[in-house]
Amino acid sequence: MENNKINQKISLPVAIIVAGFLIMIGIILTGGSKNTQTESKTLSEQVGVNKEEFNKCIEDKDVQKILEETSMNADLAMKHLPQGERGTPYSVIIGKNGIKTEIRGAEGIDAVKKLIEEVKSGKVTNEYKGEIPNVTENDHIIGDINAPIIIVEYSDLECPYCKRFGEVMKQVIEESNGEVAWVYRHWVVHQGAIKKTVASECVAEIKGEDAFFKYVDLIFGLMKTAEDEANEANSQL
Repeated sequence: MENNKINQKISLPVAIIVAGFLIMIGIILTGGSKNTQTESKTLSEQVGVNKEEFNKCIEDKDVQKILEETSMNADLAMKHLPQGERGTPYSVIIGKNGIKTEIRGAEGIDAVKKLIEEVKSGKVTNEYKGEIPNVTENDHIIGDINAPIIIVEYSDLECPYCKRFGEVMKQVIEESNGEVAWVYRHWVVHQGAIKKTVASECVAEIKGEDAFFKYVDLIFGLMKTAEDEANEANSQL
């Protein structure tokens, strides 16, 4: 789990942030691929977003408002935890029966499935004590919003543990036969994630949820975790 590294009530000069976005937009991101079809495209273009429309959206976004709203949402969800125990990824499993439990950190598939079964049974080892905001159509969601189980994840786009947990959640969704939905909520704990957070929101606004999740995958794909490096080294043996 990544602990919160920046004050959640961020007050950065908007002009500086916007300038950073413009620099980011000017850099071509390829994900390390030499594929000629993608080497000249930005990540947003790779998921079908028009470059000019994307740039305009970035310029028009109220960065401070996004940071404040996502921070407030996460603070409510983790209000029962001391500041030093908060970090990403943080998730809450919500059952239609009203039972909730939490996932602190990047748990593996077996642990997540066990917690899901606890919620279904109504007998959880660790009852959730926070105040998580309701899931709405405005959330980023994979699956049915009316599914028996909803897992709400608070994630940071520069958190390697979030990348790992995202892969676990994909497997959970794939094997759930429609019984589990996954809600992705931003919680910026790394300074560098601010630009990526706003950019991902523009992708969702312009192209929809499928593009949003593909874009998040591309961002995480640029990140090398210790596990990625170990696997890469082993492949060279």
